[in-house]
Amino acid sequence: MLFLFFSLSAFATAGELGEGYDENTELTIKGMITEVAGGMRGPVVLRLSYGGKPYSVVTAPPWYLKRNGIMFQEGLEIEVTGSKYFGENGTLYLIARKIREVKTGREIFLRDARCKPMWHGMRNR
Repeated sequence: MLFLFFSLSAFATAGELGEGYDENTELTIKGMITEVAGGMRGPVVLRLSYGGKPYSVVTAPPWYLKRNGIMFQEGLEIEVTGSKYFGENGTLYLIARKIREVKTGREIFLRDARCKPMWHGMRNR
């Protein structure tokens, strides 16, 4: 079982986010990004609301997003498919496998067919 912590950097080191992905908890939500959070370590986390519940959507390391020309901004409407987790503090996390920009239809795949992170084995350069 994967435990999520308050700190994004602590969260990122807990199994590299890929080992705890559970297809049995996968769901798809759609909402508008209200905040983009992330630092030098750990994944970029998008905050959005769906069905009146706040979600923290865990994406990928900032270096991976930058390398692939992926940028998220507040106000962007997205559809996210991912694995649901509850953090120790009760925060609802969704570890994203696929994100679709609603307006453009652009699909961003963050995990492969085996649900492993696309950046697995890549180096931060």
